[in-house]
Amino acid sequence: MSKFFIEKSQLKNHCAHLTGQDVTHITRVLRLKPGDELLLCDGEGMDYQARILSFDKATLTAEILAEHPSETEPNVKVTLYQGLPKQGKMEWIIEKCTEMGVTTIVPVQMTRSVVKLDSAQAAKKLERWQKTAREAAKQCGRGQIPQIMPPVDLETLTKEELPEFLLLPYEEERTTPVKEALRGAKAETAGIFIGPEGGFTPEEAAYLVSLGARSVSLGRRILRTETAGLAALALLLYEFDEMHG
Repeated sequence: MSKFFIEKSQLKNHCAHLTGQDVTHITRVLRLKPGDELLLCDGEGMDYQARILSFDKATLTAEILAEHPSETEPNVKVTLYQGLPKQGKMEWIIEKCTEMGVTTIVPVQMTRSVVKLDSAQAAKKLERWQKTAREAAKQCGRGQIPQIMPPVDLETLTKEELPEFLLLPYEEERTTPVKEALRGAKAETAGIFIGPEGGFTPEEAAYLVSLGARSVSLGRRILRTETAGLAALALLLYEFDEMHG
């Protein structure tokens, strides 16, 4: 069944009122008609079973038949702290990590980040990144649209604002495999730190460890920045028992 994201403000008197591109997609692409059912989601974890009542070129009204929490969201809320990669890679990272189940993505300016963004550039990219997350969430049936935060400098991160469980995949780590760090781990919130091309500097890795991050190895092969976050996210969700059907 087709799923569409709506704002809570679009829900009134047990009906949903859709506008814009969603109306075009529902009526012209999917060719749904009054009486047909569709699934709506408020992007905050609540799904709504709805039946189309009427539509015109601009608006569509659907009756809410039932509502229930989305079954596609992991219990653990995972934040990916992604070192700013080269142009074009961030969209891919957002798309794939959204599919996997990430809750929040924080772009982080690091020493070896090739891309340097001023405030105007960051605002423009943030709008595009959030749109990428929304489209990916819709495609894979998420019940929540991941929030893409404005870019931050690594040194501005503080222990108080970070998730409970912190994972630091680091290519120079030689003693702690990721399996060991994840074994038996449980938390309501988790964070994953990924370096940009070129990885973390030793000083950056040491700083993150001082904030409580567990430095781990993802194996003998060096993964690209766009691969490492997705791999770590999948491993974390698996060990937290979030990959079951």
